[in-house]
Amino acid sequence: MKAIFLLAVCMAMVGLTLTTADGADSLWVTSENAKLKSEGSASSETVSELSLGTRLTVLQSEGRWYQVRTVSGKEGWIYRGKVSDTPPAKETEDTENLFAGLQGSTISADEAQTSRSIRGLSKETAQYARHTGTPAAYQKALDQVLAMQLSTKEVDLFLKQGRIGEYAP
Repeated sequence: MKAIFLLAVCMAMVGLTLTTADGADSLWVTSENAKLKSEGSASSETVSELSLGTRLTVLQSEGRWYQVRTVSGKEGWIYRGKVSDTPPAKETEDTENLFAGLQGSTISADEAQTSRSIRGLSKETAQYARHTGTPAAYQKALDQVLAMQLSTKEVDLFLKQGRIGEYAP
């Protein structure tokens, strides 16, 4: 009886492993104008710019880069902070749900994206800040940061100079 149970557990583990591997074969672009590179390096030639939601097939993974193929057959490398293992949810202007556009994302802290910035504090967050005694100066500083408008080129330059994200050593 123990042998049958042990065999069933082993088969279930193998099945879960295979399911996980199959699910990891596809990634989706989670950043506007993500760059498909000729090599796994931010300084390499850009092969193509990919739209948000583009489905990619993973060919291999190396460090912080994935070698991928697009549905149209283009191959190249993409930084891990630009993709997720689930399709991105549609972004909304709903400021009540601060993270509505990030559902299913695995971006973590690998990427900074101005199009996903929080546009002011929600009522709940502002109430929490008052309740915890967050200084008004912090709120003012946050409002100033959120009011900034940066182009994709400016963000890319900042990341490059700061050696952040795909430009990190």
